[in-house]
Amino acid sequence: MKIFKAIRCYPIKKNFIFLFFGVAVFFISGCAKMGDPSPLREDYYGATGEAISNISVSGTIVKSRDSVGVQKFDEASWIRLPFKEEIDTSSGGIRVFNINGEEIPFTKEWDVSTDKTDLILKPGERLNYNTIYILNVSGAEMYDLKGKRLDLNRNGVRGEVLSDNFVFPFVTFKSDNSKGDWQIAAEDKIPPFVTSSLEFLIEGKSTDYVWTDVDIALNIYDYTWEMADTSITFRAVDTATLNKSKFKIIDEQSKKEVRIKDVEYIDDKDSANFGRVLIDPVDNLKPESFYILRVLGGISDLHGNKLGTESSVVFEKKFRTLFCNYDSTQCIEDKTAPVVLNWRNLGPAFEISFSELIDPKSVTGTSVYIPDVEGKLYFRNECGQTFVRFVTSKRMNIFGYTAFVSETVRDLSGNKVKGSSYYFTR
Repeated sequence: MKIFKAIRCYPIKKNFIFLFFGVAVFFISGCAKMGDPSPLREDYYGATGEAISNISVSGTIVKSRDSVGVQKFDEASWIRLPFKEEIDTSSGGIRVFNINGEEIPFTKEWDVSTDKTDLILKPGERLNYNTIYILNVSGAEMYDLKGKRLDLNRNGVRGEVLSDNFVFPFVTFKSDNSKGDWQIAAEDKIPPFVTSSLEFLIEGKSTDYVWTDVDIALNIYDYTWEMADTSITFRAVDTATLNKSKFKIIDEQSKKEVRIKDVEYIDDKDSANFGRVLIDPVDNLKPESFYILRVLGGISDLHGNKLGTESSVVFEKKFRTLFCNYDSTQCIEDKTAPVVLNWRNLGPAFEISFSELIDPKSVTGTSVYIPDVEGKLYFRNECGQTFVRFVTSKRMNIFGYTAFVSETVRDLSGNKVKGSSYYFTR
């Protein structure tokens, strides 16, 4: 299990976010704290007198004069996010919601160039006047072209939920274009949320291999609006609303539910695994099988805000088991050949997903490649499957190209993959 540090709020010390909605300007500072907006001070400026804001959105501080966009009246409320890496534009994990927890629909326009990416968020409708909004970028759900999650806190461990999330609030101006009010007495209506990734544990330690006797872990937290000091903090959910009835493990082939023996939730903020839900099945899972984990709605925070409705499915993730248990005392013979499940075009890169875990030694420049094109391979295991990315060292032919997977790619038991190719159009 990855180690999550409990934090009270996001420090954005001297990292100032400038938002321009129409002719409005908003200033954010401190630990995502909602105090009275202050005019620009002298130390907010660089040596040239130009306004500078430092936004950590890619593990490296990005310096930009207009860090969150400037647009005209008829294109109001655009938000610009600069990243210092080439981002996978299919990444999720970017949300804007209001103080009532209602998500605001935005369209995304990406501009990816060498070593940097610009994202423009455009709201479906003009934002309301004098309203608090919260922008959240989830480090666990954002990938660069190499398939690596964002490392916002720059500690070398990518995608940690608490410290790799980037969150800041802003308040829109009043209808007369005067400064908006920080609504200190605003009631907390933000519901809990589920992280996008699963972890698998053996004897309490995280593993890349989904053995048949693993425990399954995910994280559930709550954003809380603190009226006392107008900050946004992480809290645990109401443990009375979180029990094994909220989780289902389904055998994809038989459609049968797996019995769950126990569900443990860590609500101690002093724990390294604060917010983790640990699901312990009664019996070992079947070998070489796909399962679906579902989280049902109704989980509540301490203020009564609920994650979905009681009967809704608020989270779903598929995973596949290995052919053995952890100590190999219960195994089946693995004769199933792996297959390529999907090819994905990422511009100057492509990604392939396999039906099971692949032997990393078999993934080389001669087994996953584009003829006569140099590039680097990036390998990761996720939920019992292997993903391989080929990232080219230069821009690709505008007319398209063909990528290949050869039969020298093998699974962990030595079974060969069936050779495959795919033509990518530009």
